[in-house]
This record gives sequence, C-alpha cells and structure tokens, in this order.
Amino acid sequence: MTALDLAARALAAVPGEEAEAVVHSELSGFARYAASEVHQPTLVENHVVQLRVARDGRVAGASTNRTDDDALRDLARRTLDAVATAPADDEFPGFAPPAETAAVDGYDEATAELPPAEQAQIAAQAIAAARPLQLYGYVTSGVVELAVATSGGLAAEDRMTDANVLALVAGEGVSGYAERQAVAIGAIDAAGTAEEALRKAEATRGGHEVEPGAYRAVLEPYAFAELLEYFALDSFNGLGLLEQSSYFAGRIGDSVFARNISIAEDPLDAAGLPKSLDFEGTPRRRVPLVEAGVARGVVWDRGTAARAGEESTGNAIPVQNRRYGPAPVALSVAAGEAGSVEDLDEAV
Repeated sequence: MTALDLAARALAAVPGEEAEAVVHSELSGFARYAASEVHQPTLVENHVVQLRVARDGRVAGASTNRTDDDALRDLARRTLDAVATAPADDEFPGFAPPAETAAVDGYDEATAELPPAEQAQIAAQAIAAARPLQLYGYVTSGVVELAVATSGGLAAEDRMTDANVLALVAGEGVSGYAERQAVAIGAIDAAGTAEEALRKAEATRGGHEVEPGAYRAVLEPYAFAELLEYFALDSFNGLGLLEQSSYFAGRIGDSVFARNISIAEDPLDAAGLPKSLDFEGTPRRRVPLVEAGVARGVVWDRGTAARAGEESTGNAIPVQNRRYGPAPVALSVAAGEAGSVEDLDEAV
C-alpha cells in the first residue's frame, strides 16, 4: 500500500467533512560507528498519518502511527471530537487545491532496497580509510513517501530516497570532519569521505589557540552551510518577515550583502535532494531570495502567504511545527568569483 492509498483511507473515515489527510512514511537503515567499530545497527519503519477537519470556521486534527482500519476509525473519532470544541480560526486559508507538481528525479531503487549487510560494508570501507586514526559517525540510507489528499480533490505524492555518510576522524589532539549526501548511495564515496576527514585531522596536528580578536577567515563549505542554515531559519521565513523578526524585514529590494552573493531556495535542483511538494500538498518551486546582494523575497506556506497577500512557495512543514512558519529546505548559493580556495584565501 502506498502512502497515497493510506491517505485516501484516512480521508474516507470522515465522509462529508472538509478534510485533509497527510501521510509521511519512512523505511531506513542506520549504521553507526565509534572508535572504528560498527555498533547500533538500526532499521526504522514508520508511518505517520495526520488528519485535519475544517468545520464552521474551526480547524482541528489528530495523528497516529497505526494504519489498520480500527486505528483510522479512532483517528477520525478523535479528529471530529477535537474540531467540535476547537476555537474559531479566522486566518485558516483552507486546504490546498489540486495542482500539478513538477517532475523530479529524487528516487533511486538501489538505495531504497539497500540491505543492512551492504550498509555495514560501506561503513567498513569508511573505517578502513580513516586508519591509523579512529572514525566516528554513521552511514544511513532510506526511502521516504509523502502523500497529501483532501476532500477538495487534491491527491499528490512524492517518493524520495537519500543516503548520508558522516565521518569524524579523531585522535590525540587532532580531528577532522567530512560528510556526503545524495539521492543515490552509489553516488557517495564512503572511503573518500573518510579520507577527506583524515587529511583535515592531520592538518590540525600541532594546532594551538589564538588570542581573542577580529580575524578574517575562509570558511569551508560545511561551516558556511551551517551558518547559512541558522540565518535562513528566521530571515528567509515568511512568518519572520510578518512578525518583523527577520533580517529582511523592511529590506526587500535593498542591497543587504556583497554583489557576488546570490541565494535561492531550489528544491527541484537535481544536485540536492529534490522534492516536488510540501506538507500541505503545494507544489515546490524555485524562489530567488538574494540576487547579486539584493534581498528579493522569502518562503511562504499557505497560512503566512494568505496573511501577506502572497502565494505559497511550497515550504510548509509538518502541521505540529507550523507555528514556527515555513522553512527553506534546499538553499542554493551561486558560485563566487574565486577560481580556487587559494584564490579565495588571497582575496580574504
């Protein structure tokens, strides 16, 4: 049974109601390693079914991890009980209408069917490449399905795979980090990831603390990405813009960064982990955020878009976390002018 089939069954449990069913299914494997020993092999199979009903200006819902008929009937009962006593929601924009989603290539059969023994072999390759130092981290792979169905006729689904290898090489006074992520496990070189972490660890040998002060620095991609992620959570968030907590508040159309900075939300980019729809069933699309240093926009879900007089960009997160607003999930930064790390170092 697909996630969309399960969503349709949940929707059928509340006939005659204005309703939405969202199903998020995961089947994944996880192999952790510490001190170059594989441990805690884990297999996860989970299905989350969320049902919401809108009635007379009130909206409420419930969720379950069980998928049998009795569980779905109980889910329907709890949802109807909740909506009967829910307060009115004047800002509810309605459930998403049917819409065509873009075709994305985010699924790899070999990754979806990767057996635990092969995942352990990939972990062993990474461990061997980290010698003589010790390796910490994990190898994970899996398949995720997202489906959204509504009483208004929306029936959309997305099937995605992803694989990740994380390598932290450490020894006395040294450490190095590297990570790879892709739609297909075959696109990841586990040994190469560990070797990168090993080279960094060796480069830290003999390192020492620096005096407090202001320093120019060249950030490697991992550090830059993490800083950008924290900045984006609020500043590229439509709710943050509405509540004036975003750095972009009052700055849309202004020059906010250097001219060589361009950033976009690009969930359809095949170089990342492409996704065609969000947790409201809205098609995802590319959103320019910064162009040549100028603030151009933020991402929206249906609720924040309705308040701002905008259209959703397809960035809704699961309903239980939606109070935090829409989230950018696939940031893309245009290449700068430096031709190499050495050029960048010289410029800095």
